Amino acid sequence: MTKTLFRIFLFLSILSILIIFFISILQTNKMKDSKLIRKAVYFKLPRIDNLNDSLSLDDFKGKIIILNFWASWCEPCKEEANELNKIYTNLKDSIILIGVNIWDRRENALEFIKNYNLKFLNLYSKDNPISVDYGITGVPETVIIDKEGNIIYHFKGPINEKIIKEIIKNLK
Repeated sequence: MTKTLFRIFLFLSILSILIIFFISILQTNKMKDSKLIRKAVYFKLPRIDNLNDSLSLDDFKGKIIILNFWASWCEPCKEEANELNKIYTNLKDSIILIGVNIWDRRENALEFIKNYNLKFLNLYSKDNPISVDYGITGVPETVIIDKEGNIIYHFKGPINEKIIKEIIKNLK
């Protein structure tokens, strides 16, 4: 009798732990790509290909902006590069796509741009707190800013053209 009760208790305990574990995974995935609305933080950063030419968020007022934070050493960033080129090529008339290189050496970032033939604008953030200002905790991460300057989506991990097209369609 005692062994049977112990087995039932052990089974229920393990089952409870598994249920809690799976619920936490589901909650994490829901928070991974979050829709939120808050004002985008002003920034001014140099172009990675010309450090003397800086651009600010204000240069793109009234446009839908996609900020993609990346680094040359990031494997998922390498996988995402072709998707970003497709997004730029197919949506360049309706969005501004800006890559923001963070936590990286400029030489490595330039090599990455060349190797993956990135066609869109890329800025360099060596000593700028933009990653903190935008809540970036890893790479790649992508932030979408609407025409009013509000951050409306923050994606952690690689994005794809299908997701972006759906969001842009809903913004028009």
